[in-house]
Amino acid sequence: MGKYFGTDGFRGEANVKLTVEHAFKVGRFLGYYFGKDHKAQVVIGKDTRRSSYMFEYALAAGLTSSGADAYLLHVTTTPSVSYVVRTEEFDCGIMISASHNPYYDNGIKIINSMGHKMGADVEQLIEDDIDGKIVDNSEDGIYKGIKYLLEYPEKIAEWKANVLVQDYSNVEEIRKVEAVIDGIL
Repeated sequence: MGKYFGTDGFRGEANVKLTVEHAFKVGRFLGYYFGKDHKAQVVIGKDTRRSSYMFEYALAAGLTSSGADAYLLHVTTTPSVSYVVRTEEFDCGIMISASHNPYYDNGIKIINSMGHKMGADVEQLIEDDIDGKIVDNSEDGIYKGIKYLLEYPEKIAEWKANVLVQDYSNVEEIRKVEAVIDGIL
């Protein structure tokens, strides 16, 4: 069992043990990890907990910031995410749910391309990334764009105009993702 991931994903009290920043970093790493040789495609489902909505858009923002496509199933069940990942050939899936835990908790469960729980090796890499243990020495930088934005917030408007609009064609989706990014910064 890791620092963040337990037997069934990354779980904890929303905005205390599991934050929007955690969700963003999980999405960002998955987009990078599965997008090394192609544009990663990740599907996200969620339960009806209030915090699921903010985690859904934080994950989507992280995924798209590292070049992946995020597909939102919205409110659904864990088995449906597992089924869609497997049958529609997604790189992985993410379910936002804490199942039977108290309403103030939530969780992020990562599902591999076969529709099963993601392996501990990938979960460990995600934890290492969250804790800043992964250093990117590549020429283009896996997180070059997002690090630039976090270091220079005045560039946000330019980034929204030039990058975000290319990733989303739905104006309502753009507003939701902008809200998440503004909240992170």
